Amino acid sequence: FAGGTAVEICSGASGLAMALVLGARVGFGRDPMRPHNLTLGMLGAGLLWFGWFGFNAGSALAANHSAAYVFVTTLCAGAAGTLGWLALEHRRDGHATSLGAASGTLAGLVAITPSCGSVTPIGALLLGGFTGAVCAGAIGLKYRFGFDDSLDVVGVHMVGGIIGTLGVGALGSSLAPTAVAGLLYGGGVGQLGRQAVGVVSVLAYAFVASYLLGRVIDRTVGFRIEPEHEISGIDLVVHAESAYDLHSASATRSGPFGHAN
Repeated sequence: FAGGTAVEICSGASGLAMALVLGARVGFGRDPMRPHNLTLGMLGAGLLWFGWFGFNAGSALAANHSAAYVFVTTLCAGAAGTLGWLALEHRRDGHATSLGAASGTLAGLVAITPSCGSVTPIGALLLGGFTGAVCAGAIGLKYRFGFDDSLDVVGVHMVGGIIGTLGVGALGSSLAPTAVAGLLYGGGVGQLGRQAVGVVSVLAYAFVASYLLGRVIDRTVGFRIEPEHEISGIDLVVHAESAYDLHSASATRSGPFGHAN
C-alpha cells in the first residue's frame, strides 16, 4: 500500500551512493551549515504532510473505508514521529527545535508509507514514535562515516523506510485493509522475512545502480564545480545573482542621517 521500498529506501540508498560519488562540500564537518530559512521549512513540512494524505490514502483509488483508515494511520504516525524526534532531541541536546519537529514529522510519514494499510492506529503511533527517535539519532551517521548528506535522506528516508517496511511484518494486523498479521499479532515470522528480503534487495539494487551511473557521469560529464565557485556560490557564478544579497543589506543598514533603519 502506497510505497516504502520504491520511494523511501530507493531514494535513501541512491542518495547515499551519490553522496559518496560527489564527495563532501567545502567546509563539511567544520563550518556551520544550518538551514537558511526555518519559517519556509516549517511551511514546507505542513504542505508535505497535507500532500502525504493524498499519496497514502489516495492509493486506495476510491473514497472508501480503506482510504479513511489509511488517512488516520498517516495522521497518527506523523504526529508520533514529531514527538519521538523532539523527545530524543531534548534528552540529547537539552532543547527541542522547530527543525527537529519538521524532521520528526517527515520521519513518521516515511515509516507509515509502506505500512499505512497494514497497521492499526495504535500500531501507527508506536511505529511513528519509534521511527522519529531512531531517525533523530541516525542523522549523525554522516559525521561518523564522513558522507555529506545535506538533506539527511539517509538518516530519514532510508532508515525510516526500512523501519516502516519491516513494520508491516512486525505490527501488521488482520484488521487493517491489507489483512496481513505480523509477528506481534500472531502472524509468525513469515511476513517479516518477506519484508526483510524486499528491504535488502531494493536497497542493494538502488545503491549499486545509482553508484555505477554516478561514476559514469562523473568520469564523462562531471558533477562538481570548481572549489572557488562553490565557496562564492554557484548562483553568482552561473546567474550573476543570489537569493540573499547579505553584503548589500549590511551596507544599507544606516539611514540617510546615519542612523540605523
